[in-house]
Amino acid sequence: MYERVDKDLEDARGYNLDIGYRGKWDAFRWDVSLFQLRCDNRLGSLSTTDSSGTFYVYRTNIGDSYVNGAEAFVEANIAVTDHITASLFTSTSFMDGRYKNAEVKSGNTNVNVSNNKVETVPEIISRNGLTLKFHGVSCSMLYSYVSDSYADALNTVIPSATGSVGLVPAYGVLDLNATMQVTNALNIRINANNVTDKQYFTKRPAFYPGPGVWSSDGRSFSVTVGVRL
Repeated sequence: MYERVDKDLEDARGYNLDIGYRGKWDAFRWDVSLFQLRCDNRLGSLSTTDSSGTFYVYRTNIGDSYVNGAEAFVEANIAVTDHITASLFTSTSFMDGRYKNAEVKSGNTNVNVSNNKVETVPEIISRNGLTLKFHGVSCSMLYSYVSDSYADALNTVIPSATGSVGLVPAYGVLDLNATMQVTNALNIRINANNVTDKQYFTKRPAFYPGPGVWSSDGRSFSVTVGVRL
């Protein structure tokens, strides 16, 4: 099996539409929006045969796709006491990415993937945080959540032998940090990333650095000292 490129390959084209509303009231501020991302004439591979009946991979336009979504950022700044303030926020997006009038190669056959989910597009991405400030000390907590997604247009669930396709599971990560302003010129910052030591991965690459998964970092700590001259 070898590969050929469509001589009449069309350029991929598309658009991004976005409409939103930003506002503020009392201790709250927000920014919400709706969007659509469209991509036509996506490039991909099909399986076909030549006049001698030999199979080959045909690089050509495989169809269209779109992503409809909504994003919302909401923050509240509250005075807990005369000396303690709290800031609470969420930044969350909901997405639905689908193929339209599309087909892709699967072995030596072509499969219609219309209405399948677009790969690497999770339905939910959410960042949520809380910050407390007391005089020169600031403590923050950030929880990030990403729902599951697919690694290929066929929406394969069970991983292949190489791990390059299959479901990418949902995951949530908790980070903590604290900052102390010792003097006007000196501050100390302590970070604890992935506090629960969550094991997760975000992608299933098919090529460089090799098929498999890109595992993410485990629990880590760091201390930073800043001096203003």
